[in-house]
Amino acid sequence: MPTEEHRAGITLKTSVKSVDLHFPSGGTSDAPLSPRASKIRSELRDSLKIPSGFVAGAGHQPIVWHAGILAKFVAASSVADAHGPSGQWIHFLSDQDVIDPFRIDLPARDRNGSVRRSSLRLTLENSHISSNAVPFARPAQSAIHLGNEAIASPAASAVLDQVIAAINRASDAPNAGVQMARAMLHCANRWVNPPTAIVESRSLLMCDAAREILQKIFAAPEECAVHFNAALKFDSRAARPLRENGLRSEVPVWGVREDGCRERIDAVEAQRRFDRGLPLLPRAFLASGLMRLTCDLFFHGTGGVRYERVGERWWRDFLDVQLPDFGSATATIIPLPSDLGLNFDPHTLPLATWREAWWDPTRLDRAHDSHSMIEPTRAALLQRIADAPRKSRERRAAYRALCDHINSLRQRHSTELASLELTETKGKALRTQRALANDRTWPFGLMRESSVDLMATAIRDQIPQGEITTATRSLPQKPRG
Repeated sequence: MPTEEHRAGITLKTSVKSVDLHFPSGGTSDAPLSPRASKIRSELRDSLKIPSGFVAGAGHQPIVWHAGILAKFVAASSVADAHGPSGQWIHFLSDQDVIDPFRIDLPARDRNGSVRRSSLRLTLENSHISSNAVPFARPAQSAIHLGNEAIASPAASAVLDQVIAAINRASDAPNAGVQMARAMLHCANRWVNPPTAIVESRSLLMCDAAREILQKIFAAPEECAVHFNAALKFDSRAARPLRENGLRSEVPVWGVREDGCRERIDAVEAQRRFDRGLPLLPRAFLASGLMRLTCDLFFHGTGGVRYERVGERWWRDFLDVQLPDFGSATATIIPLPSDLGLNFDPHTLPLATWREAWWDPTRLDRAHDSHSMIEPTRAALLQRIADAPRKSRERRAAYRALCDHINSLRQRHSTELASLELTETKGKALRTQRALANDRTWPFGLMRESSVDLMATAIRDQIPQGEITTATRSLPQKPRG
């Protein structure tokens, strides 16, 4: 099993730092559903034409995946595979979110040759649509590298080519969101089996079971909003509250304007659009609840875990439906600095900034032992200041002695301080590069294939158990040296 190499807190070798996989304590499908939840599940599967058998699921917005996103699709695919011929999994496409499907973040070089994170748009299709538009606009017929950005490394160029080819391969998709979802599944086919279906979030509201839920929301919109906002008290950042205003209370669906942009609407307007067959999109709590009800086991990432515990309270208190439990999966993988186009020695990073060294020159004495104790004289003077009464003569004398001591250290280290001040700009640039190298959200294609293999194996190894319980696996790391 590959290990990691660390120096000065920086990962130098491509690595899987951790893989976390959590299952509900009752297992994947043993926990019984209530009669109402079971009825909704049956109707959802009938409407979506999902074959009988075990159903796993995972979902995300139509974007380029990083390794943490890929992990939940690996989990859903692997759990379905573990159930044999009757096992299947569904890719739920969160197309109700505001997102541009045709963007990819890659390392690029600026005019000075420095590496930065650049968001590249891969097609001119839909360029006229507002940035608030939902991603079911028309698909791209020709994805290309637009702009003048200089890609920073051969590895990044290879990822760009792979994603462009996958987007073009899926040009027959019905819309841009499905096109990007298919493209990502193609890029991930080494680790993820093809899903039984890609289900768009907006299509969930076309199911008979969802229509019944919508009618309950429209009939009692203020009660719906009150329970929604009460659930948010457990985590106010999980979602934005709904406006409470009688029959004009805001409801948890989006309206879609003629230009493709989504908008908040009240119950009266939602009912009008529903009756006329105009598009409505489920907002987060409504969409994720329908996904969980469709599946025997639905997998979230770390972000979904947070709002799900709030959303399920709303389902229970307002809709009188106890949602089935869910699993979660994520991973942290970081690429080789060289694959990002970075070329730096972490030992060149200054131990301290110039400002830190100016006020504490003893940092420069600890160049080979950053964890050593504070310099004894300085420690004694600081203690004298702390022990002396406030505004006392003794306290002022101790403070002056500390200043004199620091000044003497500055004179001793004057050459080093001057050099550090001159290299302050370089030091900032090196710290920026270190942050880029340790960013877990780069496209998973930038990771070495062996690292993604290791992540996928770590997930699969947790699945074939008789009674599946919560499990977290952190891969072993080589001690720092």
